[in-house]
Amino acid sequence: MTYSATLKRAARFNPAWKQASVYGWAVDETGAAILDAAGEYQFDVTELTFGLRDFTQNETFTLNKPYDGDVTLIVITEETPNPDAVILLDGVFYSVVEMLGGDSLQGTVKYRARAVPTDEPVPIRNNSL
Repeated sequence: MTYSATLKRAARFNPAWKQASVYGWAVDETGAAILDAAGEYQFDVTELTFGLRDFTQNETFTLNKPYDGDVTLIVITEETPNPDAVILLDGVFYSVVEMLGGDSLQGTVKYRARAVPTDEPVPIRNNSL
């Protein structure tokens, strides 16, 4: 069992960790990104996992204005970190602004992310693995 699989197993029983889905660009057989009719990138789920908001960082993200500013997210992952990812955590979609790093055992990745407003839907093509 990998380190991240062990972390996922433990996170299921820890209320601080919330279920998360990580999405990456949908690609065709040739590796080209799939676009919708409006020219927007389509997203496929790449991993079902757990994540949490890191409140120890100096954030500009506020609870009463959830779509202003950035937030720091920590995601348990077995996948290669994706700077173009979209993360669904606790019912809110976040677009990755930058990757801040990971732990030394390659089980978690820390992202700086920005919440996607609810009036801007994320074009999800495939929501299952």
